[in-house]
Amino acid sequence: MTFEEINHKLPNGFHDAEIRKIAIDFVNRSITIGMNLHAGLASEPNPERYRSGTLEVLSPSLFFIEPPDPTYPFIPDGSPLNASGNSVKVGEDAKIDSLLAVLPPNSTVYLFFLDDWNSYLYLAGGEVVFSWDDGGVFDSG
Repeated sequence: MTFEEINHKLPNGFHDAEIRKIAIDFVNRSITIGMNLHAGLASEPNPERYRSGTLEVLSPSLFFIEPPDPTYPFIPDGSPLNASGNSVKVGEDAKIDSLLAVLPPNSTVYLFFLDDWNSYLYLAGGEVVFSWDDGGVFDSG
């Protein structure tokens, strides 16, 4: 799957996500991101409900976080990072465009705006897999 496909299948996409942890496995070529996702719907009794899940980037080709804005409280305080996801669009940043041009064909590319740091997390990989941490079924079809 791609980041965009997963985003569209989640109840509220990656909007108002919370990043709990990021692990990079250089040997097995994967990036794992533990997230709390806004899963409540307006029609539910608890529309602000969050649910924890894991996003795994397989065969990663790009991972970097821009430096935090020094005027923001960037030192971890035991809280997850508030983030919102978005597609990477060609033509928005010349440096990013030059990186996109050399990524493997059919890479899926995405970015998360890190609200708490006023910076971006960029990711690219061959495939992305998502699962709910509570064992619930994620409709990937």
